[in-house]
Amino acid sequence: MNQPPPQIQPTITPGVTQVVVMQQQLPRDVPGQMTWPQCQVQVLTETIHTTGLLTCLLCGALCCFLCWPCCLIPFCVDSCKDVEHRCPNCKRVIHIHKSM
Repeated sequence: MNQPPPQIQPTITPGVTQVVVMQQQLPRDVPGQMTWPQCQVQVLTETIHTTGLLTCLLCGALCCFLCWPCCLIPFCVDSCKDVEHRCPNCKRVIHIHKSM
């Protein structure tokens, strides 16, 4: 009963790719450190304050209460406006922080 030794065949396992997703905190009303999604470069964002919904609502509320001289104040206060975060290299908008 001479049997040949069993043949050992190598097992080939496909390569395992592990994907790690890192969530970054979105900047609010001040410049923030972010990874630019298109080229994966760390940048400190540039901010531009723009008129948003909260600005218009405050202006309308002041007009309704007959505060005519004061109704334009929300357009001068940055904390009432939305904030656009832009890439300092290509000037594209990365994120918009809405105040409302």
